[in-house]
Amino acid sequence: MQQTSPPGADGHTLLLCRSRSRWWLEIELALVVIVAVAGYFSRMTDLSVRGEESRRGLIAQEMLRTGDWIVPRCQGIPLFSRPPLQNWLIAGMALVRGEVDAFCLRFPSDCAIVLTVILVYGYARTFLTRLGALAAASAYISTAQVLELGRMGETDALFALCMSGSLLVWHACKLRGSSPYTTWCLGYLLAALAMLTKGPQAPVYFIGGTAIYLIVSRQWRFAVSKAHLAGIAVYCLVFGAWEIPFALRLGAEGAGQMYVNDVGHRFIDATWILFSRHMLEFPFELVGCLLPWSGLLIVWCNQRFRSTLGQARLHAVFLVLCLLVALPTVWLPPGSKPRYLFCLYPCVALLVGIIADRILRTRNREAWRIVWPVFSKCCALGMVGFALYVLIISVGQVDVFLRQSWWVAGLYALSAGVVAALVWRFADIHSGRVHRAALLTIAGFINLSDVTIVINAFQGSSVDTKGAVAALKEQLPAGTKLVSFGQTHHLFVYHLAEPVAVVDLPRTPGDAAGYEYFCLNSMQAWKEKLPFEWEKIAEINCDKHAVQYVNWRIIVGHRLPAAADGRQAFEPDRSADKASDLR
Repeated sequence: MQQTSPPGADGHTLLLCRSRSRWWLEIELALVVIVAVAGYFSRMTDLSVRGEESRRGLIAQEMLRTGDWIVPRCQGIPLFSRPPLQNWLIAGMALVRGEVDAFCLRFPSDCAIVLTVILVYGYARTFLTRLGALAAASAYISTAQVLELGRMGETDALFALCMSGSLLVWHACKLRGSSPYTTWCLGYLLAALAMLTKGPQAPVYFIGGTAIYLIVSRQWRFAVSKAHLAGIAVYCLVFGAWEIPFALRLGAEGAGQMYVNDVGHRFIDATWILFSRHMLEFPFELVGCLLPWSGLLIVWCNQRFRSTLGQARLHAVFLVLCLLVALPTVWLPPGSKPRYLFCLYPCVALLVGIIADRILRTRNREAWRIVWPVFSKCCALGMVGFALYVLIISVGQVDVFLRQSWWVAGLYALSAGVVAALVWRFADIHSGRVHRAALLTIAGFINLSDVTIVINAFQGSSVDTKGAVAALKEQLPAGTKLVSFGQTHHLFVYHLAEPVAVVDLPRTPGDAAGYEYFCLNSMQAWKEKLPFEWEKIAEINCDKHAVQYVNWRIIVGHRLPAAADGRQAFEPDRSADKASDLR
């Protein structure tokens, strides 16, 4: 059932109901998708594989090698971290490209970002003007942590698409009066895909968000229906298609570890001091992760602003309730990080969209409307300040992160000056067209900064693990099969792209019979004395960045013949490991 426009609404509101059924043809959506594609697909493979990307890639490699698509494995050992939907997508891309490369790792995440932009825009157009929808979509693609994680081959972007999709699609269908069967089945279908991506947060957030919303809005009878049971059946069918074979392979204990293993780590070394510190720091960390758009969210504290919501009130209540359901699960555990709320960042972006929509549609001189010019001018000053910092450290050849070549820094500073001047000029003009230009300018500049300055800086500080492993493969005799004493770092095995069997650390020379070439972590080489003479073949740095003390070094060794008199065994560099251990 369509809702009527609030009193005093302008022409944008009058066109809302007429135009929203064809929102996918709107120029605003096309523009924000272009910004997203340019920002996230540009230089997609320029950075080396890092973080958990290589673990996801290694699982995909083993799926393709063994044909086992049910149990995620690293070096043949089941990995109890998260379900395999992302690994399936990566492996599927590799079937097309012939190898699990950086493109295969990151393409699903980048596609998920673009699809989430379309989801956010489409949901916003059920109750907001084009400007409000554009603001929500622009905020999502240019939020600090979305820029950080969205272009990486991690599960965050895909999980955000499925998790927020389950909630937003359910709510949109509910308010449009769609069939209850359609509403519940679509919601649970996307929740099942979210469960297959990351784990049990999905049903908790979906059931918790929808249940509390129905109770608060006094529509709880909507949950007591055959349609709801049909939705649950869809969830069980989709998720069970993987879970049942997985449980049959590894048993109930193995199936349970998949969902508690990562969560348990958040409570390791928990003390009251650490817990109190985490409780105080987390909100500020979350505000930082949502920059620059968190600066606008303060207006939600203003009661007069909330009184102007009109038809957006039901949507705002739903979005806030979804966030409140999830917030305790990511705030209370002492080892949690703001990124654990990433899956609901689209809800935050929609709250930004509501602010932009109300600013344009409110004609009277409300004090809260000053938030937009202040925000715009702060963004302009931030652009200039950041560009000047990059220019100074680059021209002065200061050896710090973000330093660029002088000509890149100069061009960037010039661009920042022009863009900042436009945003500053736009700040005081109350016009829908000008606000649209300002939103796209801010979002576009933030994406430009990330795809140039930030990626250049990361490139300059990255370790060339891939090159080191390629050199090792040329050095080893043809047909050499490495073994590892205990599991080794996933980045090393990923770049090796060959099976590395895991064996126990030998205690006697006889235990190592047949192991001519092997690898082990540098800490093992320091703490454990191998019961045979050996020499170092290579030392592989598996850290993301070049730092003074390497945290992850893989030693590749060659066992010497028993009669090799006069040849010394490898003595590892213990100073670096001791210093790294102390850190």
